Amino acid sequence: MPRIRLRPLVWTPLRVSWLSFVLMGLVVAAIGLTGTAHVVDYLRGRLTAHGIEHNREVATRLHALLQQELPAEALAPAALQRIVEKYAAFGYRIFILDLSRQRLVADSGGTAGLPRPIRSSWLTSAVPMQDRGETERPQAGASTAVDAAGRPLLVWLGPLTVRGAPDGHWRLGVASDRKTLASFLGDLHWHLDGVLLLTYLLIGVLGHFSVRGIGRAYERRLESLVRERTRALESAHAQMLAKARLATIGQTASVLTHEIRNPLASIKLALSSVRAAAGLAGRERRRIELVLGEVDRLDGLLSATLDYVRPIRLSTRPVPLDALLTQVLHRQAPLLSERRVSIRRRPCPECPALRLDEDQLHQVLLNLLKNALEASPPGGEIGIRLTREGDELVLEIANGGEPMGAETRARAFEPFFTTKPKGSGLGLGLVQRVIEEHGGRVALASDAVAGTRVTLRLPLTDP
Repeated sequence: MPRIRLRPLVWTPLRVSWLSFVLMGLVVAAIGLTGTAHVVDYLRGRLTAHGIEHNREVATRLHALLQQELPAEALAPAALQRIVEKYAAFGYRIFILDLSRQRLVADSGGTAGLPRPIRSSWLTSAVPMQDRGETERPQAGASTAVDAAGRPLLVWLGPLTVRGAPDGHWRLGVASDRKTLASFLGDLHWHLDGVLLLTYLLIGVLGHFSVRGIGRAYERRLESLVRERTRALESAHAQMLAKARLATIGQTASVLTHEIRNPLASIKLALSSVRAAAGLAGRERRRIELVLGEVDRLDGLLSATLDYVRPIRLSTRPVPLDALLTQVLHRQAPLLSERRVSIRRRPCPECPALRLDEDQLHQVLLNLLKNALEASPPGGEIGIRLTREGDELVLEIANGGEPMGAETRARAFEPFFTTKPKGSGLGLGLVQRVIEEHGGRVALASDAVAGTRVTLRLPLTDP
């Protein structure tokens, strides 16, 4: 026979939630149904006691009226039947018993077979509502009975005093139909149970979805917290990698600077001597000029690399950023004029001074302005705007050149990444390091409409 392998039940949070609500619903429903049964039994007892008391009051008032119409000579069964039929009204059944002869002599519920023995009448079904140790029936007091048609009755039986007749020989009874009461209580029981179960069902469903909503909100909060922690770890990891990269580049740059600059200085000195010598033709002189230019470029690259990897030590003092920007623009005015690039500037004379390292920020602004100038076409325009936004000063430098591609924007701040034929790829990386050391942020945006825009955000408070 093939063996049947049962899959283990996986207790997911949803299944646990549903199971807990089902168990809670069963417990609450059992308690609630027991409670409604108790309430209905209490109402049945109270209504029964009220019915008995009402029957007793009817019997008391009827007894006073019958005293006037029951002379000893009028105790014939026919006369008694006329009297009970006369006073029977409003659904009450009135009857008279002759206990001396154990007979039912009058009954407003029917005249058939009257008078008749009590033991052969519907009164044999009478059951006292309180056990008083009595052995004979019927006795005075409250009892329940069932008539010939099967209707439940609530009976009150009291003594009937007749002039000229011995005490205790006669009984006056008043019975009321309990069928309506029983039907009402049954309907009430079902209605209470239905409302109770529906209420518990709604509470359970709403509670389930509420708990699920709270659980999902908590899960989303945990997921958000995990994402934040993950981003923080990734940022810390990226910073560690960047620092390790800088340390490696720094060690390499130090070795290269020591090993390359001395030969470069010798080459430059020798070529300068050759260039100064007389008798060189124009072609040979241009070749020497080209080599000297490349030597200078290599020396500049080594200097830029050292500047990039060298630890930044800020020497801050209050510096008006607007005035510092004016100095940089003034020094670059000849180059701007040569390239026929105009400046559209929005100054901010009301902006407060920041505690900055003036030399570092001067280099940052110079790098950004050179990049914007190189990216701008001849006759183009560079936009510069300095504003205050809350607790930050925001500097934007934009040019209208060709927009950057997505990959270029993503890697713009990486060391040694450049799209320029003779660029070092260290300018924007140095800008980012200096601004972040000042507690600020750098953002780069580029599109075909607005061109390329670099945004610096510097806090007004100390970093």
